[in-house]
Amino acid sequence: MAQGPGGRGPGGGFGGPGGGGDLFGLLNNESVQKELEVVPSQLEDIRELGQEMRDSMRDMFQGMRDASEDERREMFDKLRTAREDIEKDLEKVLMPAQLQRLKQIQVQQQSRGRGGVSFSSPQIAEALGLSEAQLADMREKAEELQNEMREKIEELRKQADTELLQMLTPEQQKKWKEMVGDPFEMEQQRGGFQGGQRGQRGQRGPGGNDDGEI
Repeated sequence: MAQGPGGRGPGGGFGGPGGGGDLFGLLNNESVQKELEVVPSQLEDIRELGQEMRDSMRDMFQGMRDASEDERREMFDKLRTAREDIEKDLEKVLMPAQLQRLKQIQVQQQSRGRGGVSFSSPQIAEALGLSEAQLADMREKAEELQNEMREKIEELRKQADTELLQMLTPEQQKKWKEMVGDPFEMEQQRGGFQGGQRGQRGQRGPGGNDDGEI
């Protein structure tokens, strides 16, 4: 219902900028709607607000094409203000408890880091009054914890491999060792396939099959 014609905008939300932490983007999620117990009449109003935001964004972005850096900065400020004004209108649509829960979910989405909770969001850092020194310490600690997590995950993986291999017969284990040979750690490279050109279709590429696939 919330995804009716004219209601969707960039990023899959109700015409909002999208993203997991955007209020309109969150309201487009059915599980969020259920959590907030949003009723059909509210969804209709939310759709209209989302369309209003979408139109506002489209007009401003079109004007940015030939704008200077200063003009773009000013437009972004206006866009942020317009978005905040439209999001304030949600207070007229949602009940206080619904709006509070929605903002709690927004904080949860914004604070999700790769290794756990993250305070890198400017909104969260400002609300908590975090200093630059605190943020720097947290970034350093987060990197340390992520390294520890990777090591623990690797240990668990090796333990799982050992337990699975123990389910093989001695003969099967011997055959497996012959199949895999000595351990080899392949370095991960960015940007997809590297280290040689992919063979053209119908030709053998380096280390690939007749279709040039790895």
